[in-house]
Amino acid sequence: MLQQEAFKNKQQDVCELMELMRRSIIEACIYKNENNIPTQAKDRVLAIADSNRNYVKAKERLEIIEDSQSLQKVYWPKIKEDSQDQMSLF
Repeated sequence: MLQQEAFKNKQQDVCELMELMRRSIIEACIYKNENNIPTQAKDRVLAIADSNRNYVKAKERLEIIEDSQSLQKVYWPKIKEDSQDQMSLF
């Protein structure tokens, strides 16, 4: 309605502004659909909570991996490839 009124009154700057707003809204809708952004506020809160939970799980996994690597260095030294002493174990 505003764009039609601006067109009737020959307000070119208002028409340009309305066109920019229309394009921005269309781009926002496309972005929302491409990235599966929920529309309802409660769904956004749940999506944020899920994202935070995934972040915490990933951080815990990384800590476990780092701990296991430090344990490996302490308890399981690398085997020397050229050592003849190791062949005597068999």
